Amino acid sequence: MPLLANTHGACNSESGSEERHALDHNQLIRAAAKSVLCPIGCTQKGRSRTWLDDRGWWVGVIEFQPSSWSNGSYLNVGACWLWTENVYLSFDHGDRIEEFHSFESPEQFNGVANSLAERAKTEILRLRSRFPTLHETATCLTGMKSPNIWHWFHAGIAAGLAGDVVTAKNNLAAIASETSEYQWVVDLQSKAAHLGSLSNDVGMFRSTIAKQICHTRTLLRLPQVDIESLLDAER
Repeated sequence: MPLLANTHGACNSESGSEERHALDHNQLIRAAAKSVLCPIGCTQKGRSRTWLDDRGWWVGVIEFQPSSWSNGSYLNVGACWLWTENVYLSFDHGDRIEEFHSFESPEQFNGVANSLAERAKTEILRLRSRFPTLHETATCLTGMKSPNIWHWFHAGIAAGLAGDVVTAKNNLAAIASETSEYQWVVDLQSKAAHLGSLSNDVGMFRSTIAKQICHTRTLLRLPQVDIESLLDAER
């Protein structure tokens, strides 16, 4: 009986240590992100390890991604276009930029957390400089090497918002060339065809996309902004 009691106590101690380590490393990530990312306008998404750089019609997503088997963090950073009407954030341009960094001690991980936050800041500022306007965004996305169906879709919308009707039509029409049995591809082709038909009327096209952006912002619980005025200013 004493051996069982001692073993049980040891397990509780080990479990408590793991919980403290998890708390420690989450606190260190939050503190580093707050120190480095808040000054450039990024905000934490609730109490998660995701931080957002809200640009109105797109949002920079910073994810200090946890592991299911060890305390520590990956780092994913990318741009999420807000005309997709999804209930989740996506890395439409960008993805993982740091592999897993493990937590070994509070002292060791404090440096790791700050390094990850600084790397995230650098990448977010790079995305801001790459996508400052709709026109530059359309140019960048249209020039992607080995584009896929989503590249065409996003490039077409960005071009349409920038008033480049020809580029918008070409990109949205390219989606129809894809052959697939997946329903999401068929749905995307239908949506692209509809938007392509609207692209001759720049005002109607922009009004339609503005409504989609507002809807996405509502789904993601982002604060509402005057999207149409923002799109006018960003062209």
